[in-house]
Amino acid sequence: MKKLMTALLLAHLSVFAVPALGAETPAPTADYQPQGPKYPPVFFVTNVESAAFKQKLDGYGAFARLDSEAVGLPIGLRIVKGHRTKQDATTMSSVMLSASTLGLIPMVSSTEFKVYYDVYVQGKSIAEFEYQVDSTDVNHLWAGNTGERKTKPAEELFMDYSLSLFLNDVQKSAEVQAAFAEYWQYFPQQ
Repeated sequence: MKKLMTALLLAHLSVFAVPALGAETPAPTADYQPQGPKYPPVFFVTNVESAAFKQKLDGYGAFARLDSEAVGLPIGLRIVKGHRTKQDATTMSSVMLSASTLGLIPMVSSTEFKVYYDVYVQGKSIAEFEYQVDSTDVNHLWAGNTGERKTKPAEELFMDYSLSLFLNDVQKSAEVQAAFAEYWQYFPQQ
């Protein structure tokens, strides 16, 4: 019995030493470099609590203004962050192992963290951009799950990294660029 428990423990602990299978590491990319005129002012909506995130987006100088109170602006930008615990065999076996040891061994689960950008005109989405990173959560059976999950520092870094990816993708998006050009046609820059 002692050998069986040792083998189970070693198998479980090996999860910490090996990176998650299929984990995607974002490829390095050039930081965003503005080209041409600034993008028009947008109605800005987000569930990201950090004021530093909006300041960093403002710091790129891509948009004329990010306004969270100007509901009447025709173009909007919605940024939503979220996470989802994957329901796979690895998570199930980890839960079973933790339960069989009465919580002495923690539960390990894979989590997808996504940052979703949506550019919309008059309430209709014209372009969606989604960036994701996989991570691992370690929880104890008896710690209790309150349902609230705080954003990890690595995920905050990924959100900052995704800003540059988003702005580069917006620069390449024909639909978004056409909407911005139409805005400047009706409301010329001063």
